[in-house]
Amino acid sequence: KRSDELLRGILIPRAAFGQRNVYLKLRRRGSFDFPVLGVAAAMSFNREGICLSAKLVLTAVSSAPKVVEAASRMLVGNKITREAVGAVAEAAAKASHPVDNADLDYWYRKRITTVYVKRALARLAGLELESEKMPQRPI
Repeated sequence: KRSDELLRGILIPRAAFGQRNVYLKLRRRGSFDFPVLGVAAAMSFNREGICLSAKLVLTAVSSAPKVVEAASRMLVGNKITREAVGAVAEAAAKASHPVDNADLDYWYRKRITTVYVKRALARLAGLELESEKMPQRPI
């Protein structure tokens, strides 16, 4: 950054316009707070709903953001189903190793990683998860 420089524009690759992105953050308080877990996901699809590219990144589970390559590769070339979302979420949780810097239990953070990855991928694929459905009538 120099004082005599001026940003004149930003070039966004055309391929990025067909991409869907989401970031979910688990935190202790609703207002400003550092994440206990973060899930960033990006996917692009063809017209038949087949995943063309995918990237899944976890934050607050390591000293730096963790790109979960193996889980991301499980999505590419496939139609995204609830079953696929579940399998990828399990693979991502296995790859996460939360550092002990929060007041939440290590194993809770591993389990909640699965939940948040499922939510992120379902949102990108336009799926409604069974566990997230609201009852049709009052209980």
